[in-house]
Amino acid sequence: MKMYQYRSPISRFLIEPQANGRWGLRFKDELLGSYHSALAAADDVYTQATGDYDWDSLDGVDIPTDIYEWEVLAR
Repeated sequence: MKMYQYRSPISRFLIEPQANGRWGLRFKDELLGSYHSALAAADDVYTQATGDYDWDSLDGVDIPTDIYEWEVLAR
């Protein structure tokens, strides 16, 4: 199963499949949310609506606009 990784300037984001069929978004080793798709999780990172204050308030960062710009990891 695929996992997705984006190494931001302040920490790594990881989107990974969960046992319940949903996708988990991790940042700083903390689960920020559970999503119906990996694309939805990546969109929250792009729009800086993750719930993590440090990330959501960071300015001047080149953020991947789509999940297809993230690094794919094999599980």
